[in-house]
Amino acid sequence: MTTSSVMFVNEGIFGVSDDARVPMETVRWSNGLAAPMDHGAWILTGINTGHVRVKAQCLDAAPSVEAADWEEIVEVSVRSVAGDLCINSGYDITPDDLPALNPQGPGWYRMRVHASGRSINPDGVSEEPVEDYLIAVWPQEPAESVVIRSSKMIDEALLANADTTPEDISHATPEPDDAAERDRRADVRARLLRSLQDD
Repeated sequence: MTTSSVMFVNEGIFGVSDDARVPMETVRWSNGLAAPMDHGAWILTGINTGHVRVKAQCLDAAPSVEAADWEEIVEVSVRSVAGDLCINSGYDITPDDLPALNPQGPGWYRMRVHASGRSINPDGVSEEPVEDYLIAVWPQEPAESVVIRSSKMIDEALLANADTTPEDISHATPEPDDAAERDRRADVRARLLRSLQDD
């Protein structure tokens, strides 16, 4: 079953987490879309502030990959340690119409994050949603992160984190050709880190 909601985001992120304290010191930003931590994960949006459309699927097993409607798709492992693993804005604003993603309780889950529209208004403000996300989660033991469908934003994040990310990425990563865009993304990432550490 898939449920959907329009959700407010700020500082370019929303969360997939349960009731436990968010372990920011363990965040792994490697692919620039889904950033898992010791438990829970952050999803990085294109906009800085505004509304995005989010769909959630809670599944029993891995679904087939349906990439036709999505510009970016990654898979990461996410751990639930307490409470309900839910999609939230990071500001105690959790859409009531999105389901808990860990009906089997605490443990390891696989999360496939689909995104479209992140390049429409990068680091901007968007009252009307221009970005779409589908978060699909099912029980599975931890495994390497995988990029299923890449983008310029994902490729740049992989390059920026290559020296700290041992994960084996199975697609070709072109050299970025836009220095200003690289600098802008690095600035956004640094600002995100600062704001999250202040919380």
